[in-house]
Amino acid sequence: MKRPCYINSFASIHPDGITGESGMLHAVEPDYKHIITNANMRRRMSHIVRMGVACGLICLEQSGNKNIDAIITATGLGCLTDTEKFLDNLIENEEQLLNPSAFIQSTFNVIGAQIALITGSHSYNNTYVHRGLSFESALIDGMMRIWEGDNQVLIGAADEVLPAGHTILKRLGMLDNIILGEGSQFFTLAAEKELYTVAELAAVRTFTGKLSSEEMLHRIKIFLTENNLKSIDIQHLIIGKNGNTTDDLVYNVVEQLFPSTSYSTFKDICGEYPTASAFGMWKGLSRLEESGDIQYLLIYNHYYTINHSLILLKKC
Repeated sequence: MKRPCYINSFASIHPDGITGESGMLHAVEPDYKHIITNANMRRRMSHIVRMGVACGLICLEQSGNKNIDAIITATGLGCLTDTEKFLDNLIENEEQLLNPSAFIQSTFNVIGAQIALITGSHSYNNTYVHRGLSFESALIDGMMRIWEGDNQVLIGAADEVLPAGHTILKRLGMLDNIILGEGSQFFTLAAEKELYTVAELAAVRTFTGKLSSEEMLHRIKIFLTENNLKSIDIQHLIIGKNGNTTDDLVYNVVEQLFPSTSYSTFKDICGEYPTASAFGMWKGLSRLEESGDIQYLLIYNHYYTINHSLILLKKC
Protein backbone atom coordinates (compact mmCIF):
# COMPACT_ATOMS: atom_id res chain seq x y z
CA MET A 1 0.00 0.00 0.00
CA LYS A 2 1.32 3.42 -0.94
CA ARG A 3 2.00 5.75 1.96
CA PRO A 4 3.77 9.12 2.26
CA CYS A 5 7.55 9.17 1.95
CA TYR A 6 9.20 11.92 3.98
CA ILE A 7 12.72 13.25 3.55
CA ASN A 8 14.02 13.67 7.10
CA SER A 9 17.63 14.63 6.33
CA PHE A 10 19.83 15.43 3.36
CA ALA A 11 23.54 16.08 2.82
CA SER A 12 25.79 17.00 -0.08
CA ILE A 13 29.45 17.19 -1.05
CA HIS A 14 29.62 19.17 -4.27
CA PRO A 15 31.58 21.74 -6.29
CA ASP A 16 31.19 25.46 -5.70
CA GLY A 17 30.86 26.33 -9.38
CA ILE A 18 34.43 27.67 -9.41
CA THR A 19 36.98 25.14 -8.13
CA GLY A 20 38.40 22.82 -10.77
CA GLU A 21 40.42 22.47 -13.93
CA SER A 22 39.59 23.57 -17.46
CA GLY A 23 36.23 22.08 -18.39
CA MET A 24 35.79 20.36 -15.01
CA LEU A 25 34.39 21.21 -11.58
CA HIS A 26 35.74 19.38 -8.52
CA ALA A 27 33.88 18.85 -5.26
CA VAL A 28 34.87 20.93 -2.25
CA GLU A 29 35.58 18.15 0.23
CA PRO A 30 35.36 18.22 4.05
CA ASP A 31 37.97 16.99 6.50
CA TYR A 32 37.30 13.26 6.33
CA LYS A 33 39.21 12.43 9.54
CA HIS A 34 36.26 13.47 11.70
CA ILE A 35 33.71 11.61 9.59
CA ILE A 36 35.46 8.36 8.65
CA THR A 37 37.43 7.80 11.83
CA ASN A 38 39.09 4.50 10.86
CA ALA A 39 42.39 5.70 9.35
CA ASN A 40 43.22 2.42 7.57
CA MET A 41 39.80 2.23 5.97
CA ARG A 42 39.93 5.90 4.99
CA ARG A 43 43.37 5.55 3.41
CA ARG A 44 42.26 2.66 1.18
CA MET A 45 39.27 4.58 -0.14
CA SER A 46 39.44 6.31 -3.51
CA HIS A 47 38.16 9.84 -4.05
CA ILE A 48 34.57 8.88 -4.95
CA VAL A 49 34.32 6.30 -2.15
CA ARG A 50 35.48 8.77 0.52
CA MET A 51 33.08 11.36 -0.86
CA GLY A 52 30.10 8.99 -0.96
CA VAL A 53 30.70 7.26 2.37
CA ALA A 54 31.29 10.56 4.20
CA CYS A 55 28.16 12.10 2.70
CA GLY A 56 26.08 9.09 3.70
CA LEU A 57 27.39 9.18 7.28
CA ILE A 58 26.72 12.93 7.54
CA CYS A 59 23.16 12.37 6.35
CA LEU A 60 22.59 9.61 8.91
CA GLU A 61 24.01 11.81 11.67
CA GLN A 62 21.65 14.62 10.72
CA SER A 63 18.63 12.30 10.78
CA GLY A 64 19.27 11.43 14.43
CA ASN A 65 18.18 7.85 13.69
CA LYS A 66 20.93 5.34 12.89
CA ASN A 67 18.45 2.47 12.44
CA ILE A 68 18.17 2.04 8.68
CA ASP A 69 16.19 -0.68 6.92
CA ALA A 70 17.91 -0.29 3.56
CA ILE A 71 20.91 1.34 1.91
CA ILE A 72 20.37 2.22 -1.75
CA THR A 73 23.10 3.90 -3.77
CA ALA A 74 23.37 5.10 -7.35
CA THR A 75 26.16 5.98 -9.75
CA GLY A 76 26.44 6.57 -13.45
CA LEU A 77 30.10 5.73 -14.02
CA GLY A 78 31.26 4.35 -10.69
CA CYS A 79 34.80 4.35 -9.31
CA LEU A 80 36.71 5.75 -12.27
CA THR A 81 39.96 6.38 -10.38
CA ASP A 82 40.36 2.74 -9.31
CA THR A 83 39.23 1.48 -12.72
CA GLU A 84 41.86 3.65 -14.39
CA LYS A 85 44.51 2.49 -11.89
CA PHE A 86 43.71 -1.18 -12.50
CA LEU A 87 43.80 -0.81 -16.29
CA ASP A 88 47.10 1.08 -16.11
CA ASN A 89 48.62 -1.73 -14.01
CA LEU A 90 47.22 -4.27 -16.44
CA ILE A 91 49.10 -2.62 -19.32
CA GLU A 92 52.29 -1.76 -17.45
CA ASN A 93 52.71 -5.24 -15.92
CA GLU A 94 51.67 -7.02 -19.12
CA GLU A 95 48.85 -8.78 -17.29
CA GLN A 96 51.25 -10.39 -14.81
CA LEU A 97 51.40 -10.14 -10.97
CA LEU A 98 48.49 -7.71 -10.72
CA ASN A 99 47.44 -6.23 -7.38
CA PRO A 100 43.70 -6.96 -7.06
CA SER A 101 42.99 -4.06 -4.65
CA ALA A 102 42.20 -1.50 -7.35
CA PHE A 103 39.88 -3.98 -9.09
CA ILE A 104 38.06 -4.83 -5.86
CA GLN A 105 37.65 -1.13 -5.00
CA SER A 106 36.40 -0.29 -8.51
CA THR A 107 33.08 -2.14 -8.26
CA PHE A 108 29.94 -0.01 -8.31
CA ASN A 109 28.57 -1.18 -4.95
CA VAL A 110 31.64 -0.20 -2.88
CA ILE A 111 30.03 2.92 -1.36
CA GLY A 112 26.93 1.12 -0.14
CA ALA A 113 29.04 -1.76 1.18
CA GLN A 114 31.41 0.52 3.08
CA ILE A 115 28.52 2.41 4.71
CA ALA A 116 27.04 -0.93 5.78
CA LEU A 117 30.38 -2.02 7.27
CA ILE A 118 30.81 1.21 9.23
CA THR A 119 27.23 1.32 10.54
CA GLY A 120 26.96 -2.44 11.13
CA SER A 121 23.96 -2.71 8.83
CA HIS A 122 22.90 -6.16 7.59
CA SER A 123 19.80 -4.89 5.81
CA TYR A 124 18.83 -4.58 2.15
CA ASN A 125 21.71 -3.06 0.18
CA ASN A 126 21.46 -2.30 -3.52
CA THR A 127 23.22 -0.15 -6.12
CA TYR A 128 21.74 1.23 -9.35
CA VAL A 129 23.89 1.92 -12.41
CA HIS A 130 21.31 3.15 -14.91
CA ARG A 131 23.22 5.92 -16.67
CA GLY A 132 21.34 9.23 -16.32
CA LEU A 133 18.50 7.59 -14.38
CA SER A 134 20.61 5.88 -11.72
CA PHE A 135 19.58 8.22 -8.90
CA GLU A 136 15.91 8.22 -9.89
CA SER A 137 15.92 4.40 -9.96
CA ALA A 138 17.30 4.41 -6.41
CA LEU A 139 14.60 6.88 -5.34
CA ILE A 140 11.83 4.72 -6.79
CA ASP A 141 13.25 1.63 -5.07
CA GLY A 142 13.42 3.58 -1.80
CA MET A 143 9.79 4.67 -2.11
CA MET A 144 8.76 1.06 -2.76
CA ARG A 145 10.67 -0.05 0.34
CA ILE A 146 8.73 2.48 2.41
CA TRP A 147 5.44 1.32 0.87
CA GLU A 148 6.35 -2.27 1.76
CA GLY A 149 6.89 -1.46 5.44
CA ASP A 150 10.42 -0.09 5.94
CA ASN A 151 10.67 2.82 8.36
CA GLN A 152 13.87 4.51 7.15
CA VAL A 153 15.90 4.14 3.98
CA LEU A 154 19.26 5.77 3.17
CA ILE A 155 19.46 6.78 -0.49
CA GLY A 156 22.44 8.39 -2.17
CA ALA A 157 24.33 9.02 -5.38
CA ALA A 158 27.96 9.69 -6.30
CA ASP A 159 30.02 10.27 -9.42
CA GLU A 160 33.53 11.61 -9.99
CA VAL A 161 35.27 13.43 -12.82
CA LEU A 162 38.72 12.55 -14.20
CA PRO A 163 40.91 14.25 -16.81
CA ALA A 164 40.97 11.01 -18.86
CA GLY A 165 37.16 10.87 -18.89
CA HIS A 166 36.99 14.52 -19.89
CA THR A 167 39.40 13.90 -22.77
CA ILE A 168 37.40 10.92 -24.05
CA LEU A 169 34.07 12.77 -23.98
CA LYS A 170 35.63 15.79 -25.67
CA ARG A 171 36.99 13.62 -28.49
CA LEU A 172 33.50 12.12 -28.91
CA GLY A 173 32.07 15.61 -29.33
CA MET A 174 29.93 15.39 -26.18
CA LEU A 175 31.23 18.48 -24.39
CA ASP A 176 30.06 21.37 -26.56
CA ASN A 177 29.92 24.20 -24.00
CA ILE A 178 29.38 21.62 -21.23
CA ILE A 179 31.40 21.59 -18.01
CA LEU A 180 31.76 18.20 -16.32
CA GLY A 181 31.29 17.92 -12.57
CA GLU A 182 31.10 15.50 -9.68
CA GLY A 183 29.56 15.14 -6.26
CA SER A 184 27.67 13.03 -3.78
CA GLN A 185 24.25 13.56 -2.19
CA PHE A 186 22.43 11.41 0.37
CA PHE A 187 18.89 11.49 1.75
CA THR A 188 16.98 9.60 4.43
CA LEU A 189 13.55 8.58 3.27
CA ALA A 190 11.17 7.77 6.11
CA ALA A 191 7.61 6.61 6.71
CA GLU A 192 7.10 8.98 9.64
CA LYS A 193 7.35 12.75 9.64
CA GLU A 194 9.59 14.34 12.25
CA LEU A 195 9.60 17.88 13.65
CA TYR A 196 12.55 18.75 11.39
CA THR A 197 11.15 17.10 8.22
CA VAL A 198 11.46 19.51 5.30
CA ALA A 199 9.51 17.82 2.52
CA GLU A 200 7.59 14.85 1.24
CA LEU A 201 8.84 13.03 -1.83
CA ALA A 202 5.48 13.20 -3.62
CA ALA A 203 6.33 11.49 -6.92
CA VAL A 204 9.14 10.40 -9.26
CA ARG A 205 8.75 9.64 -12.96
CA THR A 206 11.32 8.66 -15.59
CA PHE A 207 11.27 8.58 -19.38
CA THR A 208 13.78 7.15 -21.84
CA GLY A 209 14.30 8.08 -25.47
CA LYS A 210 14.89 11.00 -27.81
CA LEU A 211 11.67 12.81 -26.90
CA SER A 212 10.71 16.00 -28.69
CA SER A 213 9.90 19.13 -26.67
CA GLU A 214 6.20 18.67 -27.44
CA GLU A 215 6.26 15.03 -26.25
CA MET A 216 7.97 16.06 -23.03
CA LEU A 217 5.44 18.83 -22.45
CA HIS A 218 2.63 16.32 -22.90
CA ARG A 219 4.21 13.90 -20.41
CA ILE A 220 4.74 16.63 -17.82
CA LYS A 221 1.06 17.60 -18.11
CA ILE A 222 0.06 13.96 -17.55
CA PHE A 223 2.44 13.76 -14.57
CA LEU A 224 0.86 16.84 -12.98
CA THR A 225 -2.67 15.53 -13.61
CA GLU A 226 -1.81 12.18 -12.01
CA ASN A 227 -0.77 14.11 -8.89
CA ASN A 228 -3.91 16.31 -8.95
CA LEU A 229 -1.93 19.41 -9.84
CA LYS A 230 -1.88 22.09 -12.52
CA SER A 231 1.12 24.04 -13.74
CA ILE A 232 0.00 27.02 -11.65
CA ASP A 233 0.32 24.88 -8.49
CA ILE A 234 4.10 24.55 -8.95
CA GLN A 235 5.69 27.51 -7.16
CA HIS A 236 9.27 26.74 -8.20
CA LEU A 237 10.84 24.80 -11.07
CA ILE A 238 14.43 23.51 -11.04
CA ILE A 239 15.85 22.56 -14.43
CA GLY A 240 19.10 20.91 -15.50
CA LYS A 241 20.42 23.33 -18.11
CA ASN A 242 24.06 22.49 -18.88
CA GLY A 243 25.04 25.21 -21.37
CA ASN A 244 24.67 23.16 -24.55
CA THR A 245 22.24 24.86 -26.96
CA THR A 246 20.73 21.60 -28.23
CA ASP A 247 20.40 20.00 -24.80
CA ASP A 248 18.85 23.14 -23.30
CA LEU A 249 16.21 23.56 -26.00
CA VAL A 250 13.68 21.29 -24.27
CA TYR A 251 14.15 23.21 -21.00
CA ASN A 252 13.29 26.48 -22.75
CA VAL A 253 10.05 24.95 -24.03
CA VAL A 254 9.17 23.43 -20.63
CA GLU A 255 9.58 26.83 -18.97
CA GLN A 256 6.68 28.07 -21.11
CA LEU A 257 4.37 25.60 -19.35
CA PHE A 258 5.03 27.45 -16.08
CA PRO A 259 4.79 31.15 -17.02
CA SER A 260 4.07 32.34 -13.46
CA THR A 261 6.56 30.00 -11.77
CA SER A 262 10.03 31.02 -10.59
CA TYR A 263 12.81 28.75 -11.75
CA SER A 264 16.48 28.05 -11.13
CA THR A 265 19.27 25.85 -12.49
CA PHE A 266 21.87 23.69 -10.75
CA LYS A 267 24.45 22.38 -13.23
CA ASP A 268 26.12 25.79 -13.29
CA ILE A 269 27.24 24.88 -9.75
CA CYS A 270 27.80 21.11 -9.84
CA GLY A 271 28.53 20.56 -13.54
CA GLU A 272 27.17 17.78 -15.74
CA TYR A 273 27.37 14.12 -14.67
CA PRO A 274 24.97 11.13 -14.69
CA THR A 275 23.62 11.59 -11.14
CA ALA A 276 23.58 15.41 -11.13
CA SER A 277 19.81 15.29 -10.52
CA ALA A 278 20.66 14.27 -6.92
CA PHE A 279 22.29 17.67 -6.47
CA GLY A 280 19.20 19.23 -8.07
CA MET A 281 17.05 17.53 -5.42
CA TRP A 282 19.40 18.65 -2.65
CA LYS A 283 19.13 22.21 -3.96
CA GLY A 284 15.34 21.89 -4.10
CA LEU A 285 15.18 20.73 -0.48
CA SER A 286 17.46 23.58 0.57
CA ARG A 287 15.12 25.99 -1.23
CA LEU A 288 12.07 24.54 0.54
CA GLU A 289 13.87 24.79 3.87
CA GLU A 290 14.64 28.49 3.31
CA SER A 291 11.37 29.60 1.73
CA GLY A 292 7.94 29.70 3.33
CA ASP A 293 6.15 30.53 0.07
CA ILE A 294 6.77 27.29 -1.83
CA GLN A 295 4.35 24.38 -1.41
CA TYR A 296 5.21 22.33 -4.50
CA LEU A 297 8.60 22.20 -6.21
CA LEU A 298 9.30 20.32 -9.45
CA ILE A 299 12.72 19.18 -10.68
CA TYR A 300 13.10 18.34 -14.37
CA ASN A 301 16.38 16.96 -15.65
CA HIS A 302 17.60 15.06 -18.68
CA TYR A 303 20.95 13.47 -19.45
CA TYR A 304 22.02 14.10 -23.05
CA THR A 305 18.30 14.33 -24.03
CA ILE A 306 17.87 10.55 -23.60
CA ASN A 307 17.22 9.96 -19.87
CA HIS A 308 14.47 12.28 -18.59
CA SER A 309 13.19 12.53 -15.02
CA LEU A 310 10.64 14.44 -12.95
CA ILE A 311 10.89 14.71 -9.15
CA LEU A 312 8.03 16.35 -7.24
CA LEU A 313 8.63 17.67 -3.72
CA LYS A 314 5.91 18.87 -1.35
CA LYS A 315 6.79 21.08 1.60
CA CYS A 316 5.84 19.71 5.03
